[in-house]
Amino acid sequence: MFGRKKKAPEPVYDVTRKTVKTWLGGTKTVPTTKAEQKAMKAEILKRNPKAVVLDSKAKKQKELEWIDRIEEFDAFMND
Repeated sequence: MFGRKKKAPEPVYDVTRKTVKTWLGGTKTVPTTKAEQKAMKAEILKRNPKAVVLDSKAKKQKELEWIDRIEEFDAFMND
């Protein structure tokens, strides 16, 4: 009842897209450039050093993880 509070997980920020205003007053998301991603990542890490920032490089690694899992499974089946 009087235990410690659990720490919330560190926030995850995706800097690959940004929100911009359109001509008619609406908003839409557009891709960011590498320079914008680098600047946004530096600003986020300056404010919260423990935050997780997903940039295009991190997303690409995550998308290619399935290849590693297939290779591990193949090695397991061949043994």
